[in-house]
Amino acid sequence: MEQQKYCQNCYYFCQHYYKSTNGKLAKICDDGHCSNGNIAKLTSRKNILKCLSCEFWAPQEQQLAEQRESVIRVIFEMHKRLEDIAFILKDD
Repeated sequence: MEQQKYCQNCYYFCQHYYKSTNGKLAKICDDGHCSNGNIAKLTSRKNILKCLSCEFWAPQEQQLAEQRESVIRVIFEMHKRLEDIAFILKDD
């Protein structure tokens, strides 16, 4: 079964969030923007509001995989820096 193509499930869609009073992030329903520079902002806004897609649509799973790899890379770098800090503090 082919996936329906609309902005909210596109690689280029950036979901907007707000921070609630308890400090948690929550999605703003159907609100976001297109990060593809090849489409006009007005056109992308219309597509988002009407749940349409454009010729630049790409599967969101690719974005999620890239984000996951990026988070793993950042955590690994943080781990290395924390080890360095722990080593410095150990000598004091």
